[in-house]
Amino acid sequence: MHRASFLIAALVAASAFAAAGPPLASTWNIAATGNATSSGDLDFRITRGDGSNPVDITVPVISGAKPDSVARSIGRALSSQLQRDRYNVEVGENGNVMVSDPRGQPNFSLELVDATIENVRVAVQSVTPTAAPTVPTQAVPAEALPTDAPPPSNSDAAGAPASTPPPR
Repeated sequence: MHRASFLIAALVAASAFAAAGPPLASTWNIAATGNATSSGDLDFRITRGDGSNPVDITVPVISGAKPDSVARSIGRALSSQLQRDRYNVEVGENGNVMVSDPRGQPNFSLELVDATIENVRVAVQSVTPTAAPTVPTQAVPAEALPTDAPPPSNSDAAGAPASTPPPR
């Protein structure tokens, strides 16, 4: 009996996640690492939050490609197949590609659906903060210590030297 109720709960949770879809953001970072030891494809899916059909993009990668080369291939494929008025694609350094909404609106998701390349890892991560900072911005810079102040000492309040751990 417990197994049946667990199975029903799992199905309900899976359908709720599928209905909600992947998270939306305004900026996504794609980071490739490793040198390709085989040729293959990276399959990406871009889904807009407005309910329109997702866009699937396949990026071919050849054996021996380094992270920067993989990033350039990803950037070329995404730039050529995504609408320029809805997406800004920039290839950065160290195998990074940034995909963003030109208006800064968190209205699309980006996923790596499949990868058939050996020794290449591709991480897709939202760059959009999930919550506003909880600390207010500082209006006035902190004051520096006066230059004539004595350096901090290594003693406690009673004047005894602070204990230091023995060297290792």
